[in-house]
Parts: sequence; structure tokens; C-alpha cells
Amino acid sequence: MTLGWAVWLLGLCAVAVVTAATESNTSTVWGTYRPQLFFGLRPQVPRSLVTGLAWFSTVDYEHASVLRHSASDNEGIDSFKWLYHDGRNFGIQEITDRKYNYRLETSFVKAGHDHGRPGHWAVRVRGTVLDESQPAELSTFFYVGSENSEAAFTLQGEQLHGTDLGGFSVRTHEHLGQAPIKAFTAKRVPSDKVWRGTDHILGDMRPHLQAMARSQETWPPAAEAMQLTNSSEANANWYALQRTYRGNFTYDIMLDSALSDQDRWDSDAVTAALEQHKRAYDARFEQKFALSESFTPKQVAYAREIFAQLLGGIGYYHGTCLVDRRPAEDNGLVLHNMDDAQPQEEGPYSLLTATPSRTFFPRGFYWDEGFHLLQIGAWDAELSMELLESWTRLIDDNGWIAREQILGEEARSQVPGPFQTQYPLYANPPTLVWGLEAYVRALEAQLAAAQEGVEGVDGLAAPEADAAALSRMYGRLQALYEPWQRHYEWFRRTQRGQIRQWDRHATARHEGYRWRGRSYTHVLTSGLDDYPRAATPHVGELHADLHAWMGSFARSMQQLAQVLGHADDALDYGEQLEDIATNAVDLHWNEKEGLFCDLSVRSDDTSYFECHAGYVSLFPMMLRLLPADSAQLGASLRLLRDETQLWSPYGIRSLSQRHPLFGTDEDYWRGAIWLPINYLLLGALRHYATEPGAHAADARAAYVELRKNLVKTVLEVCATR
Repeated sequence: MTLGWAVWLLGLCAVAVVTAATESNTSTVWGTYRPQLFFGLRPQVPRSLVTGLAWFSTVDYEHASVLRHSASDNEGIDSFKWLYHDGRNFGIQEITDRKYNYRLETSFVKAGHDHGRPGHWAVRVRGTVLDESQPAELSTFFYVGSENSEAAFTLQGEQLHGTDLGGFSVRTHEHLGQAPIKAFTAKRVPSDKVWRGTDHILGDMRPHLQAMARSQETWPPAAEAMQLTNSSEANANWYALQRTYRGNFTYDIMLDSALSDQDRWDSDAVTAALEQHKRAYDARFEQKFALSESFTPKQVAYAREIFAQLLGGIGYYHGTCLVDRRPAEDNGLVLHNMDDAQPQEEGPYSLLTATPSRTFFPRGFYWDEGFHLLQIGAWDAELSMELLESWTRLIDDNGWIAREQILGEEARSQVPGPFQTQYPLYANPPTLVWGLEAYVRALEAQLAAAQEGVEGVDGLAAPEADAAALSRMYGRLQALYEPWQRHYEWFRRTQRGQIRQWDRHATARHEGYRWRGRSYTHVLTSGLDDYPRAATPHVGELHADLHAWMGSFARSMQQLAQVLGHADDALDYGEQLEDIATNAVDLHWNEKEGLFCDLSVRSDDTSYFECHAGYVSLFPMMLRLLPADSAQLGASLRLLRDETQLWSPYGIRSLSQRHPLFGTDEDYWRGAIWLPINYLLLGALRHYATEPGAHAADARAAYVELRKNLVKTVLEVCATR
């Protein structure tokens, strides 16, 4: 985008009827923002409501001893996956619990979440017996708790009432022909412990079970004994509803907001809303991604489900984090030692984020989130921007964002103690900026459409709605500019490496970079954890992958400055990008090996190349720092296509097959094929395929074949599950 466009945008925004302060869309207030559970809803509001679903089988006491709740406790479950999820209004999840002989379908749908008010939602729980020849009994628990220490619920029959979020009520509807055993409990629990659903459920049952054990009488069937107490404590802030079924079942839970004008739902309305959203989703999915012409309906369903996992993995987290802010002496090498941490609690902070894994990593990861935003932005640019804005609010005064966001006691309960502490000198690959890039592209598309609409018209007479939308988009980007400048400068300041100290020669004197926070065997901060680096760490190291990341970061900041009309800043970022690109060859290109390599320092203080053919060697090409006609691009393409090293029928390996460490130890980044990196490689190949140069044909051929291999690999994996 030229700076002339930015000036045109400023003029258009000046006549917009509605400014950037336009009322925000609140359809994401409620969501499945507890992805660490098999199913749980909560709003993006700290110290308010949380809900969750738990279940066990009552065919006998052994089965009833294991209460399903956390997604990490999934022994005996074949799969749990979102079939549909649009990130805003509805989702349908399928859980195949072979051990308990049920397939559970958990659906949710929302309405009336607009005009600044939370609306209604409904949850449907459906159980289908997998093997009719085997016993099938299931007891489900749906709970609602308030993190607000002043909250108190009231019960009218089975209907729950509370004052959170402007007032609400919760009711349940049984479908016809069902006669479950019903029970409930309403308890007062510590407001910071309402998330511990299984503890409160089992704690309610425990006195009764202990009394039965002491009585030495014959125990009744588990379905009768394993029931909540049907009791209600004064000032209760946690409520659970139990339903025990034999055979197939379906029931609905509805939350009605006192602030919504939407009519209250019944089960027929819930069914109709779910079907309507499914049809709309399928149509939109095809409109966005156009897969039906190239893939079978079953393969399109796989793609839809894969995408639904991402949207269904979005979580909202609130609480304190653990940070070790002791000053680090960086005139020597400081190796990362998790056992030496001295953290202090900071916060509380809030974050809305996608998560890499509901089972193992249900929290925010900085460099994973950049890849998440690329996909979410292609589906819903506004939702992607909301996530990015949430992350941006975590940038501290120095410009740092912790690479792992472990906010609050619930999030910390999922993380081993040594990994909980974050360090203000430690970075992660700056992929989050891709969220800014995506929104810049969306703004450019809107600008092009608006400019086309006013051509030939005197003055700036864009339609009112277009002007309002452009003003709002521009305002959101402008609000992000200063914190992202601060974040960029933090990277340049804290991750800068040494060039002149070790008699290295480079065009730009200061453009060399080193990951902080490494150990002898790992550089967790790089995201490539166990990828081979120098066996003996040294303060004089320079890392080729971080160097390339900084070039990509500079390019993104240049684009943002341009679209916002910051001409001088755009020139500065452009010069930094050029210097980084030049230094990539000056510092990291090993002509003898034909590879981009890290640098380290020998015991005699001489600099040397630390070469490990693999992803690190491809980063300058992968992040498009190389000229289209460069010899280094040709060599990188040859390494990529070498079947004895990185090329495979399934994708690009992370480390050369010929490397002595290939497949050793953890074998995490030592040969495994990582789809996010392969995606970046595809993007680079496509870029160089369209750039005039001697290597365009080779890049085009590699792009076509790699894309085919990756798609085939993913579809084959999906077909086996």
C-alpha cells in the first residue's frame, strides 16, 4: 500500500458518520471458553460465571469411580472433537467414550448477544449407546458456579437464579419418553475454587458413601447410591444438576439473560437454531475455502472438523502469572535453569486465545497463536483481531509478552511446576504480528472497494456504512501501533547478538540476533526445542532462525506503518529489513556447506559456523529474505528437494536424515514433519514461483508437489480416525 492510500483513508475517516468508537460486537461474550474441559461455557468476564459438564457410568461402582471432566483425563475415550464450531454462535461436539459405552454429543447455541448485552444460550446433551448388547447407564452433571465472591444463587424448584451479568436464570428441559433419576446440590464454595467441578461433585456424595461403608449393609446399585444430596446451602454460589439415564437420552439446559430482549427458547427452538446454523456454516465454509470442487464430501467434512477444533479450542483465562524479574547479567552467558526460579505473582491479567492442545496445552502460547490467527483470520477477521487485541494488552511497559500465558490457578494446575515461571528476557518467534498483517490486508481490501465506489464522484462520498467500517478498522490498528512498536523494540534490544566482538564482518553493524534462555540441550524460546545447536553454549552465538524472524517482523511493522501513514517509521523499518536481509548472507551463509548456519565461538575465541541441515537452514528462504535470483535461494531449494535429507512423501522433515542426531532422544524437532513450518515453506515457494528469477520454475514444481503431499498426508490421517 502506498502512503497516498493512507492519506486518502484519513480523509475518508474524517467524514465518517460513525467513528472508531462504534459499539463493538459482543457476540463473543459467551463461548466454550474452557477448552481444558470436555465441555464448559463461560463469558469473557473475570470473576463471573463458569459452567462445566462431567459424567460417569453407573453400571457398577468401578465405572462410577472415574468422573470425566478434564480433557486431560481421557483414558478409555476414543476421541472427542468438534464437528462444527463457528467461533461465535454455535458448536456441536462428539465424544466417543468406548469405556462407558456411549457417544455423547454436546451442542451449544446462542441468541440475543448484541447491543452491548449478554444474551441467552442453550446446551444440548445427547447420549447414544454404542453397543446395545452391553450395559449402558450414564450419570451426567451440569454445573454452574460464580467466581464473584459476593454472588449468591437462589433456587425455585429446579430453576436457578443469580445476579451475575445483569441477572440470569438456568432451567432444564427433558425430552419426551425419558425418566432419569434426578438430583441436585447447591453449595457455598470458595470463589477461586468454583472451577474444581469434580471435587465439589464427589465431595457432595462422599459423606453418604462413607456412611454406607460404615453400615456394612449390602450396597444398592451404583445408579441409586451415586447421587447428589438434593440439598441447598445458604448463599450458594455453585450448583450442579445430575441426570442418570439408562439407554439413549437427550436433555437441554437453557440460560436466560435478564438483559436480553430475545424470547426464551424451548427445545424445538434450540433444534431449529442448531440446524439453521449448520446450514449457514456449511455455506460459509464453502464460500470462504471453496473445497467442494477439489475434494469429496467426506474430505470436506474432515477439513471442517479440523477447523472446528481450532475455534472450539479458544479459551478465556484470568488470573495472576508467575514471573522472575531478577536482573540478568548479559555480559556473560546465562543458561536457563528452571530449578533456580524465584518467581513473584503478577496481575491479574485476562487473555482470550486459541490453544495448541485442549489435552496437553490448554493455555496461550505466543508463537502457536500466530499460526492460529492466520487460520482464524481467513474465517473471521474480526474474531482474529479480538484475539490479537487481547494478547496486545499483555505487552508490558518494556515491550515484553511472556511466551506462555499461564493465568490463574486453573491454568497452573495443568502445568508442571518448573515450567510455570516466565522470564522477561525470553522471547518466542514473533508470529503474533501475522494477526496485524491479516487485518492490514482486510483494511486494504476495504479501501480498494471504497475507493472504487467513489471514483468519478466529487469529494469523498463513500457509503455511510463503508466509511464507518473503515474508520473502525483504522482506529483499531492505530490503537495497536504504539504497543507493537514497543514490542518490536524489545525484541531488537533484548535478543541482539554480538558481531564485532568476535571479528565477524557484516554490512550492518548491529543486525545479528541470539535467543536468550537456552540450555545445553534445548532452546525452548526458539520454538524448535531440541533442534541441534552448538554443543557448548556461548554468549557469542548468533541464530539464523531468529535472524530471519526479525526480518519478517520488520517487514510486518513496515506494512503497518505504511497503512497508518507513518512515513518516517515505514522508512526506518524498511532500512532495518534491508540490513537484516543483507546480514543473513554476510553472517549466516556458509559457502563451503551451501547452508545457512548458526554461529558460535571456539575456546580460542574464534568464530565458526554451527551447521545442522534442517529447518534452521531454510529460515531465510522460508521467511522470504532472499532475492529471487540469489545463489542462496537455489541452494536452499536443492536442500529442500533432497530426498536423502529433508524431502519426503509426507512433507519436509525438520532435520536431515543424514544428521547423526536424526530421530534421537526426544525426537521432537529432530526429523518430525511439522505442518506449521511446512505451511510457511509452501508460502515461500509460492512467492518465489511468482517472482522473476532463475529459480522460479524449481520453486513452482516444489510448491505443487509439496502441497499435494501435505494434503494427502492429512487426509490419510483423518481417514484412520
